[in-house]
Amino acid sequence: MTPTAAKGGELSLDIDAVPSMRTPPPGPRSRELLERMRASFYPGLTAGLAPFVVARKRGWAVEDVDGNVYLDLISGSASVPLGAGRDDLIEPAVEMLRRYGNEDSHGLASELMAPLAERLLAIAPPSLTRVDIALNGTEAIEIALKLMRRATGRQLVIAFFGSYHGESTMTATLGAERQDISSGLRQLSPGFVHVPYPNPYRSPFGDPRPGGSGDATIDDLRDHVLFHALDPRDVAGVVIEPIIGSGGVQIPPDGFWPALVELCREHGWLLCADEVKSGMGRTGTMFAVEHWGVEPDLMCLGKGIGGGVMPLGAVLGSERAMGGYDDVPTGSTWAWLPAACAAALATLDAFEHEPVLENVRALDARARETLGRLPERYPVVGDVRIKGCYMAVEFVADRETKQRAPELQEAVADECLRRGLLADSSTATYNLQPSLVMPVAALDRAVAILEQAIEAVLAREPAR
Repeated sequence: MTPTAAKGGELSLDIDAVPSMRTPPPGPRSRELLERMRASFYPGLTAGLAPFVVARKRGWAVEDVDGNVYLDLISGSASVPLGAGRDDLIEPAVEMLRRYGNEDSHGLASELMAPLAERLLAIAPPSLTRVDIALNGTEAIEIALKLMRRATGRQLVIAFFGSYHGESTMTATLGAERQDISSGLRQLSPGFVHVPYPNPYRSPFGDPRPGGSGDATIDDLRDHVLFHALDPRDVAGVVIEPIIGSGGVQIPPDGFWPALVELCREHGWLLCADEVKSGMGRTGTMFAVEHWGVEPDLMCLGKGIGGGVMPLGAVLGSERAMGGYDDVPTGSTWAWLPAACAAALATLDAFEHEPVLENVRALDARARETLGRLPERYPVVGDVRIKGCYMAVEFVADRETKQRAPELQEAVADECLRRGLLADSSTATYNLQPSLVMPVAALDRAVAILEQAIEAVLAREPAR
């Protein structure tokens, strides 16, 4: 399972050697480079950067320009599923770059396009029979929205609070992870109606009502939204993350899915699964919808599909969603470059020949033992949610009220970074997204650092 070393040097993946911190970040070289960037880049970019500059990556280790080595549980925002710097994924892309360079796959097809489309459909739910090409996940979502509206002749799309679908004007307004992502944009891209996501930890609803759909979220949608505000005949369909990722690993209860599918069938809505982040093995199955046997009408892919080597996105659809027309312009010049197709095919080979999903399930089981004990040990941990290599820790100021504790979370994240652990604290939870092939011992190391960080922060906070 250990990735082949990237050319240009070795980075040890010895558990005892990762992380290894020489100087508190930012070190002097990182500080210099970041100051240069602040002088020339858009401030909104530099304000969100980590306090170090990356020199190289391998597997689940990241080294900065000052020689610090971090344990990587961000995985390129889940875009590097099988570890960084794998020659078996890189070399096929390099060969295609030498053979083709850049080619616009909307005009001139390469010999890799048909095999990749066929292999994606072979592993996808049976309802999906067509493929369209995209550069990345955001573009895939944009395409899916166009297709939903064209296939149904309807304009409204239902989406969910807490979901992230991208940061273009259309995808930012489709999403509702945080209000700042779409600030100033919602009035420019109408046509989206948002309802609460079925988040068991923070649901505004009680139990499903007697005689209802079997799910409280769908009961509310039926009883209130469709009664008071929406004519279902105006709705093209629903776009949903099967498991919300960056918004805190929100996992719907089992009763939600049959109730949602039935609602879509009843009104002729298309069901679009945004698997950009949850797909490609991250939750322990190739696609998250498999956990519930859901067969969507559309499925959007991105991030991990390129193996962490090249950007690639795709929209998979049913005959109803994609097979009856040819007049919707989609995609961009750099979608499905031959090199990106080669990297994607090599990534699918790795899933086929290596025990990747077995390792994800082993990491899941271990995380439930280690991360899962945090609420018992620390009153400031309100909830821990785990599905495969999707893991989230939610910090609270009060267990009973579930009041969020963003300052505490940021303090813990800063302390983890100082100790060499990289995880995602950009939202309302502290999210861990390990490489799907990372050994269990490395996850143990990460959890130990997280616990040390929590204890260090609590030790310097005044008693409540």
